[in-house]
Amino acid sequence: MTKDEIAHAEEKMRKLPSVVDSERAVASIVQQIADAAETIAPELDWYPIANGAQGTLGCPSPYLETNGVSRTTGSLTSAVPISDSDWPAVLSVARDIAGRNGLTSFTVRVDVAGRHDVVLHSPDDGNEIKLGTYKAALVNGSTGCRFTEEDLRKQPGN
Repeated sequence: MTKDEIAHAEEKMRKLPSVVDSERAVASIVQQIADAAETIAPELDWYPIANGAQGTLGCPSPYLETNGVSRTTGSLTSAVPISDSDWPAVLSVARDIAGRNGLTSFTVRVDVAGRHDVVLHSPDDGNEIKLGTYKAALVNGSTGCRFTEEDLRKQPGN
């Protein structure tokens, strides 16, 4: 990566919320999707798994060459999977919620009877939500590359 590409990435990240604020926003979307899924499929019984972490997973080049980090939210899971008959409605409401929050892109990783796995993501800021069902149901999220609050307070070049 050139210095100009890295500087442009840093400039873009300075306009975004901190990694902690971004994680809170993504976690809220995760919860909204789980709640909406439960209204469609009341047999879902979501419980949290505290597996959130901070790293550079959401920092592809040129962001990887910055001080940026990304965070994954904790996961919500249900031992009861989302049925094939409920999946289209759950996916539709998840896409609506995600879309209202800027996660307008959609990738299907698996879509076969009894097993569905999608990623809802933002083409603008790297945030994403993963929603899937197989032997259980799972929804979680991650932020795109962000600065910490401390790094946002620092002036560029210092």
